[in-house]
Amino acid sequence: MRVTAHRSKVEAQVPAPRVERPTPVRVVRRAPVHRPPTRRRAPAAGAPRVVASCAPRRPRLSAVWVTAVASMAAAAVYGLGALSSAVEPSVPSETTVVRVKPGENLWELAGRVAPGSDASAVVDRIRELNGVDGAVRPGQPLTVPFEG
Repeated sequence: MRVTAHRSKVEAQVPAPRVERPTPVRVVRRAPVHRPPTRRRAPAAGAPRVVASCAPRRPRLSAVWVTAVASMAAAAVYGLGALSSAVEPSVPSETTVVRVKPGENLWELAGRVAPGSDASAVVDRIRELNGVDGAVRPGQPLTVPFEG
């Protein structure tokens, strides 16, 4: 006789109870920031010391210092502006009479007779000397400041 294992009808109908196992929680350990991840601390060692950086520290700027520098810069700009407006453009004091060339205006005439002076100041002086308000005619004689 042979011994064989037979399942009974009851066993076939009732499935075995299923045991649910909890999913394992994976713990991730991270190394502290002050230590490289490959180096482990010795068990008897104390807490690691934080060593200061060898680079020199940059001092903080105080509000008083920033205000002082800004006020000195503003005073320098204001002083230079005051000096530039105090100097009047030089216009030659000597005068001469010239004739206007065809197609020439007062600005070109001022550049021709006083090339080293400010053209706007020379044009104002020509208008003042001759009583000219508008355009000039070719061949018209004008008294102009002249650089000799």
